[in-house]
Formats: sequence, C-alpha cells, structure tokens
Amino acid sequence: MQQLLNAEYTTFTLDNMGRYLANTLQEALESSTGVVGDSRRDFDVIVVGGGTFGSIIAERLLLNDPTHSRRILVLEAGPFVLPEHWQNLPFMGGAPDMRRPWVADGATWLASGRKPLGFPGLIYAVGGRSLSWGGWSPQPLDPEVSGWPPSVVDELKNRYFQESSDQIGVDETNDFIYGRLHVGLRKQLLEGLKTNGAAVGAVPFMEQPDHPVVRYSNPADLTDAVLRDWLGLPAKDATPRVELLSLFKLEAPLAVQSQTEPGLFPFNKFSAVPLLVRAARIAAAEADGVGAEADARKRLMVVTSCHVLDLITETQEDNWVRVTGVRVQDRDGAVRDVKLALPRQDGTQGVVIIALGTIESTRLALNTFKDSLGGRAAQRIGRNLIAHLRSNLTIRVPISALKHLPPGTSRALQASALFVKGKATINGFERYFHLQITASGLSKLGDDAEAELFKKIPDVEHLEAMLRADDSHVVITLRGIGEMSPRNPDSKVELARFDAEFGRPAAYVEIGDARGTGPASAETELDRQVWEAMDKFTDQVALMFTAGEAFEILGRAGEITIPVPAGASAEDVALYFDHGRRRDPLGSTHHDAGTLWMGTDPAASVTNEFGRIHDTTNCYVAAPALFPTTGSPNPMLIGVALARRSADVLAEHVLRGAETLTPDPGFELLFDGTETSLNRWRKVGSAGQGFVLVNGELIAYGARDFAILYYAKETFDDFTLRLQFRIFDGLRHNSGVFLRFRHPQEPVSAALRARAIADGAPIDTNPAWTAVYSGFEVQIDDTARGDVTKDFYGRRPEPDGLWKNRTGAIYKIPAGDFIAHLNRYDDVWQQYKPGPALVPGPWFEYEIRVSGDRYTVTLRNLASGAKERTTLYENTDKERGIATLAGRPAGYVGIQSYPGQAVAFRNIRIKRG
Repeated sequence: MQQLLNAEYTTFTLDNMGRYLANTLQEALESSTGVVGDSRRDFDVIVVGGGTFGSIIAERLLLNDPTHSRRILVLEAGPFVLPEHWQNLPFMGGAPDMRRPWVADGATWLASGRKPLGFPGLIYAVGGRSLSWGGWSPQPLDPEVSGWPPSVVDELKNRYFQESSDQIGVDETNDFIYGRLHVGLRKQLLEGLKTNGAAVGAVPFMEQPDHPVVRYSNPADLTDAVLRDWLGLPAKDATPRVELLSLFKLEAPLAVQSQTEPGLFPFNKFSAVPLLVRAARIAAAEADGVGAEADARKRLMVVTSCHVLDLITETQEDNWVRVTGVRVQDRDGAVRDVKLALPRQDGTQGVVIIALGTIESTRLALNTFKDSLGGRAAQRIGRNLIAHLRSNLTIRVPISALKHLPPGTSRALQASALFVKGKATINGFERYFHLQITASGLSKLGDDAEAELFKKIPDVEHLEAMLRADDSHVVITLRGIGEMSPRNPDSKVELARFDAEFGRPAAYVEIGDARGTGPASAETELDRQVWEAMDKFTDQVALMFTAGEAFEILGRAGEITIPVPAGASAEDVALYFDHGRRRDPLGSTHHDAGTLWMGTDPAASVTNEFGRIHDTTNCYVAAPALFPTTGSPNPMLIGVALARRSADVLAEHVLRGAETLTPDPGFELLFDGTETSLNRWRKVGSAGQGFVLVNGELIAYGARDFAILYYAKETFDDFTLRLQFRIFDGLRHNSGVFLRFRHPQEPVSAALRARAIADGAPIDTNPAWTAVYSGFEVQIDDTARGDVTKDFYGRRPEPDGLWKNRTGAIYKIPAGDFIAHLNRYDDVWQQYKPGPALVPGPWFEYEIRVSGDRYTVTLRNLASGAKERTTLYENTDKERGIATLAGRPAGYVGIQSYPGQAVAFRNIRIKRG
C-alpha cells in the first residue's frame, strides 16, 4: 500500500492545490480494490482526458448521480498547472506550454513533398484548451448543423444550448464591455449593416437567433426600457425595439462572467478547471478522510501525469466490442492496467469516455479499434477532419471616424467587442463565417486591439491611468472565422508509419491546403473560395468603421504600418494588404473536429447520436471530434452542450443507478436513497466516522468513537418508523436506530449529563452521546456484544449474549437476562423475544411504533418473510424519550455508525401519529 502522500514542496511552491485535486495512480488503483459494504469499488466511468470536455462530463456525471451509484476516474496526461483561465490570474504569465504529439511536419513526410502544418498542439494540463481559449461562443445557425442527426439538433436547441450557455457564462450581456467606445462602435456597425449588409454578405438579423440574454429570459420582463438599460443606452433613447434586438445580436458572445448572484463571486473568463476541482473536493468531502479506506469511498478521482496507452477490449460473441479497462503509463514510466466495472445483470455497465483533443482522440480510437472494428467504424475513423479558416485584419482609425460616439466627459475610450455573422453562396451552397471584432482606444502609436480587453486590473493606479488616457485613435481587429468543407479527402488523421508516441504509433495529420494554389480536391477548392469571400466581407465591414476617412492597416509583428487614404474601397484594402498575408495556418485555431463524427447510420458515421462508437457497447466520445460539421462557431459552446447531453444519457440509461422508491400508503420518506433526501440529515460524532451514500444505501464506516446520523429537518412525537437494513459480517454488525432524542448540538438536562459523566461517556466532546442518554436505541447486533466499560451486577466486562443488547431490543433496558453469578434473572422492563437471525446479504426491516411511552419493535426478513415482534417497552423515565416540549414534537430520529462495523440502511419512512 502506498504511503500517504502529503503536499510536496518544489523549488518555489508548495503543491497544495495539486494535492487537494489529484490522486496518484497507485492511490486510484488501491481504491478500486477496496470494499465498501460488500461491493468492490471498481470504476464505473473512466474519462480519458482531464481537459475541457473531460472535466465537464466528469463533473456532470458526478452531480447527476442522486443515489451515488458510480465511481469516476479522470486520467489526464498533463499536470495540474493553473486553477483557472490564465487571463483571470494576476501574474499574466501566459498559457502553459503546448506540445504536439502527432506528426504534421516530420522529415519523413516533408521528403515526400508535403507542407508543414501550423497546428499549435494540445495543452497537456488539467483543463486543456479552456486554460487559454478566446472565450467567443456563438451558437450555430440551423443551416450550420443541417448535417447533424435531427434528434441531436432538437435537444441542443430546446435544452442543452441554454444549459451550456449558462455554464460557461455566455447567457448574459457583456457587463464588463461597456462605455462610449462600445456603444459608438456598435451603433456605427448597425448603421453600416442596415445600409450595406445584404450587399456585402451579412446574415440578415431576422435569420439569427436572439442574444441568449433575450432568448432565455421571461418575455414579459423584456420591456424596451430593460433592453436599453442592458445595452447601456440612455433612458430617453428612441431606438425601435427591432433595432434594440439587432444591437444585441452584435454583442460579442463571450464566455466571461463579471457579475453573478448576490454573495457569489463571478468566475470571469470560463475554464473547466474550477468545475473539476469542485467535483474532486465534493468527492473528497464525502469520503471524510484520507488514505486507502477513504479513497475507496470517493466517487471521483483525478490522476494527473498519467498517459493512456491503450483501451483494453474484448470482442463478444455477437461481434460487438466492449472496453474492459485502460492501460496507462505514469510519470515514472510504470505501466499499469485500470479495470472497468463489469456489466451487471440489469443491463447497466461501465463506460470509457474518450475526451482528448480531436487528433489524440482519433489516434487512440484508431490504435484501439483498427483490428476489432476493421471493415466497420475503424475504416472511417480519422476521415472528415475539419477546422476553421482564420484571417486577421487590424486597422487604426482616428476618433473623428466614429460618427456615433456618445458625448462624455472622459477622453478614455476603453474597449469594445462585437460580432457579425456572414455567408456566401458558393456552388449553390450557403457557407458561413463570422467576424470577431475587438477594439481599444489607444494613443496614436498603440497597436494592440486587446490592450484593454480580457485583462485583470491589478491595482487602482492602473485603473486611474486608463481613465486618464488621451485616446486619439481606436485600434480595431477583425478576426474572420470561416467553416471548412466536411468529408474532404485531403483532410484526415491516420497512424504514422515511423513515428511513435509512448511506444504506440503517433497520429499523422493531413489537412486540405486551402491557403495554397496547387491541385486539390473539390472540397479544398471550395474552402479557398469561402476564405476569399470571408476576407472580402471583412474588408467591407472594416470600412464601416472608417467613415471614408484615412486610416492605417497594422500588419503582423515586425511588419510596417500601411497608410490607407481617405475614400478607399474594399478592393483598395485588399490591394494594400493582400488577403493571403492575413491568413493564419490551418489548424492554428485549435478548432479541429469531425474525425469521429456522429450519425444515425453505422455505415456512414463513426459514432451514434449519443457519441458511442458504432459496434462497441461502452466506448463513448466527448470531444469536437463528434461534430459532423462545424459551421463557423468556436467548438466550446457545442462541445459543452454535447458533453452535458451525453452525461445525461449515460446517467439515465447506461450506468448503474438505484431503484426508485415509492412510500407506503400513509408514510413519508425521510431517506429515499438520494442525495437530496440525505441533505435533510446531519451527522454528529467523530471525524472519520459516519455514513457514506452508495447506490442509494447509507453504509456505516470508521474506526473512531461512534457517530449518529439524524433527521434534522423536523422532530416527531408519536410515529411509526419503518426502515430497511442489511449486514455484511455475521460477527461485526453493531448499529442501531435512535428514537426521540434531544437535539445533539444542544445541552442535555443536568440530570442526563450527570448520568453520562458517571458512566464515563464523553458527552461534552462527542454530541452523538446525547442520543444515547436523552433517547432510546433499537439495537442491531445478533452477537449481543457486551460493553467492556459496563458493570453487570458486580462483574466487568459485561458478558456477551444479553437479550437487552441484542437485535430488536431497546438497548440496555433490562429484558430478563439470566445473571449467572447471582443465579437469578434480571428485571423485565421490556418484553423481548429474538427475531429472525441476521445473516449477511438479505435486507431486514424494522417497524418501530412509538405511541405515548410505549415502544413496539417488529423485525422482518424481507427475503424469507420471517417476522417477529421483538420487544414491547413502556418507558417510565421522564428524562428520556420526551415526545413534546411546549406543545410541539420534540424527538429526533437517527441511525448509528459504530466503529469497525459496516451496516447499510435504506428506505427510511415515517407515519405520524
């Protein structure tokens, strides 16, 4: 067993955050061999990749598990580097280094005449691309997803786009983008599109969905006054409602949250890391401890610096392929197998989710299934590689060109971010692109359009300097993002013939050379036309901001500034700054997608509409590789929506879950097996001692002084309590049900405290003892183990086997036990009779009737049907079992967790009166 690893010191830091997020591979493996109750703790879900979509689907699966019925393992090849998006952090050190594990420009392939590609590679770190992405999250238009399965599109539009917009923070207006510059540029853009939008290729506003804040708000709340306020317009503004809605459609769809509900901190630019950290900490808190036993109670574990080499599979008799586990290599080079939980008789089973970037997801799928799915899905894996066409045009215009700049006292223009959707009809098909427009007010020599965007201001002095700036010019960057053709034979991912990664073939990537002019497929030629149309559109929109005045074009770093005279046309702009010079290398957007595309026809796609690879039983994908097409939007919004949707499908139809309980007539459920009902209970007692919710059952754990889990929502006077329990060891199953006790966190009466002190009970330090002395316990223990601290008529320790300590008895209430050394029987305060013998496995049920001072207990074996009334007790102790105080019910009910004794409870319900 691995020695407990504490937070480690590096040269500069204490790895506190990493230790509180992640586990080692050895810790995860040891936890999977542990037992909670009678169940091995194999992992039900293995997520390959702890980047953006792996983190999102893992968190969703954890939170969408009301009965805590599954375990999740997230395996990330990189380390934990940053706790959130790098632009949210004060040191501004930039994103983590990227690395490229696939062959895009190796010497072997360059010798054959292939051109090097511009892939920046993957961020190998927890959170992946979400640590450094740009934040732009437009929703695709209907034509952009026309090739998707209709059921997927319907669910995305009717539910999951809204949920993902809310999760990443794009469902609100950009409350951190406001002010004179933003209002003025937005108005100028609107006027330009009203005049020339149709001519230049802008998508009509009526064809675009409303901004999320409009779309997902109550229509009755959206008065013109509210819309004006959200847009930062004065109350007296007379803009018609239809134009107000159009102004919203020009707002940049940025996943940045700067305001939230009262009392909460906004997350600023979205990253998936806080989601995974939260999930890991929830799981750790539930586990209530550290070490192997506590790790076995964790529902989610994250292992970093752990590279998945292979998916381990078996081919079934029906020729379907099932993943049985993964083979991994840790940072030290050790290769281990991680097993997946076995399928269950009810049809549920464990799953592996490939959630790497598109290229690596494809490589892993190809390496895994190239033989077992040969002639089937494997022959299509890696085809349909798509990315985005991207161009950049940056201009610097004088303030005098801004004809709609509102009046104001501040000369600082600050920032703006806007969005425009465009399209072009090429060869009879409409192809889409959009412009991401950013602007900053700067001095005449400023050249960074994002100089005042997406930056945390570290101190008040910096803020004041911004407000004092004498902004004479505005720098505007128009970034064009265009869709690429699907099913392009020039674009694919294959396995490299010579290069390897961790001893497995690396990925070899080809993508249609839309930047070039040489021979190419029809799809690549189409992409070239789309790119040209997008760049022409960009030139036209840029001129809307210049108002016919002279301006400057700012080239890439190190290039000269190009002056453009007044009255220039779009054709002039293209001559001054050639379209080819402004185009980024293909793949540099890190928007690659499509190689494991979903579809309803197994012969024409790789995965089904839920992301499961065809002809596998349990291998799913959560990555942009699923997209049949991309349109122009960044993959974040769609990828998050698909990840949430897949998680819900897995939770509801594939993974293990507990049965739904229906209360008996007249009864109400106090605990129905769900986390929601458990939240109405509270634990008191020693840390590391308590109950863990597993598959709808409350299972006792710990080796400390005992603990009580009590129903804290309300108290009861007279009632009938029914609950089910089972044991796992015929010799070690001590527990109990506590009745009518006082609030554990409040002082007991002086008389009761005196009794506890006399008995040596630590009632002042462990509030669980309040239940012992102020209420009564219905015992669970067929061994009737004697209390080593108790005297039995002059003999210590108390002997085993006494009826008053046995299952079904009111604990410690005399029950006529024989006192051997006195040769007589004890008093009979309760009429006790042993019930059905407890055996490991089957469920037993208590029915406990408490009416006035009478306690009646019945025990039933639910498997055999054997049933017995075990005790009848009439209470005469006025200090204990108090039913009411001041005319109100006063008694709590709870269950006991005893050291070293595992007992499970479920289906706890009560009938009042």
